[in-house]
Amino acid sequence: MPNDSACELSALYQKTDEHFYSATCLPYRCYGSCVSTYFIDESDGPQNLLIVRLGCVPSSAELATALALIRRTTLPIRLVMHEQKVETLRELLTGLGFRAAEVTSAMALQLLPFTPMQCNGAVQISLTRNLTQWAVPLVSAFSSTPVEVAHYQQRHERALEAGEALYHFVLSADGQVASSLTLSMCDGAARINDFGTVAGFRGKGYGTRLIQTALLHAWRLGGRFCFLEATSAATSLYRALGFERLFDYQTFVRGPVAQA
Repeated sequence: MPNDSACELSALYQKTDEHFYSATCLPYRCYGSCVSTYFIDESDGPQNLLIVRLGCVPSSAELATALALIRRTTLPIRLVMHEQKVETLRELLTGLGFRAAEVTSAMALQLLPFTPMQCNGAVQISLTRNLTQWAVPLVSAFSSTPVEVAHYQQRHERALEAGEALYHFVLSADGQVASSLTLSMCDGAARINDFGTVAGFRGKGYGTRLIQTALLHAWRLGGRFCFLEATSAATSLYRALGFERLFDYQTFVRGPVAQA
């Protein structure tokens, strides 16, 4: 990616990260440039979970605030941490009851005009504000319950009503919903989230076609770069599309804490 340093791209990645989660997650709070938190459910029901996202250079005050929140929270916690902070905090987190979980990769792609590939079969791709079909692949793709997906769908619907720059794509094959994703736009940068394909439709090129269509839409909206966070299983797909790794996130998880 000529003329754009890794630091500049990482900073732009963080901006799109904050924009997407602040738009779709309530309550959401940013404690500075490198620490943000949100809950997956507005109620205190059994599905609720505190998410903490920690960047590479949090100030001492930001880090202290995040750790204080973690210590006083009895909910399950998912801490997503930039790779540069892992060894510094690993021992502390272990003492707080955390265990290491998956590693994900922040990835970037410079957007250029192109023609999306063609798929075999009767394939239709639509940009929709009716999120019922968009939500279909999320259950199997993210091992979520229908209740969790319904709550997540409501968050996205509220974001659309509020005028947030979110674009929801659905790919249908032979009359059935096969794949979906969310594209968000922030200051000329695009981000892909929620990409999933129903199990029976995988390996047919549908996901690639859908992502390419979203990338072309982002370019037409004036996007210069597109970012995403990839699981290890999906990294090869994104690399084939031209995405490059910026840095890794290490996730740590802690279960609920019994109240004294």
